[in-house]
Amino acid sequence: MYIVVQNIKWVVNVMTDEAFYRKMLDNMFDGVYFVDVNRKITFWNKGAERITGFNAVDVVDSHCYSNILNHVDLDGNRLCFEGCPLHSTIEDRQPRSSEVFLHHKDGHRVPVYVRTMPIVENEEVVGAVEIFRDDSERLEVISHIETLKSMAMTDELTGIPNRRYIKEFVQSKMIEYNRLGIGFGLAFIDIDDFKKVNDTYGHDVGDEIIKLISNTAIN
Repeated sequence: MYIVVQNIKWVVNVMTDEAFYRKMLDNMFDGVYFVDVNRKITFWNKGAERITGFNAVDVVDSHCYSNILNHVDLDGNRLCFEGCPLHSTIEDRQPRSSEVFLHHKDGHRVPVYVRTMPIVENEEVVGAVEIFRDDSERLEVISHIETLKSMAMTDELTGIPNRRYIKEFVQSKMIEYNRLGIGFGLAFIDIDDFKKVNDTYGHDVGDEIIKLISNTAIN
């Protein structure tokens, strides 16, 4: 999808009414900023100020790669000089979306979901727009879900997979065996006379022995 500026009456009316144009973009919850073909920032809305901590006066007329936002991807690769979604969109006119981290004015990283689109005028790319939103809450939810999944599948005492995990794992291996003939093996470990340990030394010592044997078995 392109943002195309043409001689359409309603577009002209809106685009020439700068006050209306700015108010509309400033009322967006998402961050929005425009760049020219050299990636010089020409507009920075209130949403961008809220998410990044940078005011419009801090960034307008600077370049998006001028040591301001310092976008990095999920692997920590810096995108301002290589892999920049805005730059790629200007080059090939293709809209993009990606998950990145930006540098907040206070120094911390903010996870954001960004979308970029070209700005085309008279069939020529004259810049691009990036729309981004704070993705912290979604990532926190995902992290919480992963923690709950881990807790549900892990034995609290030993930290190794519990009965529920083993049951599902064996079921998946049985499916592989029945469908593809891929064999697998199971090893059972028992502690001889373990009841005597608990009765003689107490359950706390017994728990430590279980953890020791569990860690030995998986290592």
